[in-house]
Amino acid sequence: MAMRSTLLPLLLGALALAALAGCADPSGNGLISEHMPSPLPPDAAIPVEYPAPAAGFGITAGAIIQNFSFQGFQDPELSTDLSTVQLADFYNPHLDDPSYMPLPGADDDRFYPPGSLYNAGAKTLQPKPRALLIDISSVWCGPCNQEAKDVLPGRYAMYKPCGGQFLFQLAQGPNSGTPATEQNLLAWTSAYKVNYPSSIDMLNQLSTLYGGQTFPDEVIIDTRTMAIVSVVTAVPDDEFWSTYEGQLTPGCLAH
Repeated sequence: MAMRSTLLPLLLGALALAALAGCADPSGNGLISEHMPSPLPPDAAIPVEYPAPAAGFGITAGAIIQNFSFQGFQDPELSTDLSTVQLADFYNPHLDDPSYMPLPGADDDRFYPPGSLYNAGAKTLQPKPRALLIDISSVWCGPCNQEAKDVLPGRYAMYKPCGGQFLFQLAQGPNSGTPATEQNLLAWTSAYKVNYPSSIDMLNQLSTLYGGQTFPDEVIIDTRTMAIVSVVTAVPDDEFWSTYEGQLTPGCLAH
């Protein structure tokens, strides 16, 4: 398992932007030079049980999100070997099903399977989340960098024990409109000591969520159904985080 490489930190530059404003213009932040990664391998197969609504998938609140598949790091603190990260990894349909019993010899699908990098470093199997937050950012976006440095680490530490999971998506590199590369993602996760799944979307599968060049963007997904709970195209405010907290284990945050 490859350990995190030591990389030069991001040149944060001028990040004195409004805390609740989105970012629509380059802020001049620098990262290591662009190097396109090798071609994407074929997408992992969609599990049979992944929801397939008769009306089709969607990207608005209330719709079931498609099982998008990305390339990235399942836990960049433990391994920076590029691997597939798909939304089905977080699907947790039996979470609140009291009658559920795994078949004899089968894995309990409320937990990540043995050998999964989502279990790496843990002494016991890790439960799948109740709620998934997809955070979409870009290297050139000042508020995105500030969010990654000052907001997301503390939120993740608070929410993960209560059934929360983050999936970071780096959409663009140092220049507006330029797709992020593996090297950009490696530099970002190293600079901000990211310990949650992180990826790049070379196929722009999520581009309709951010409607142009506005970042950051946040999506809350109920992992029991893979239904989208909320979409925000700005730095999340207290109302957004309250909505996310409402998806977590009841009463957990009060402890």
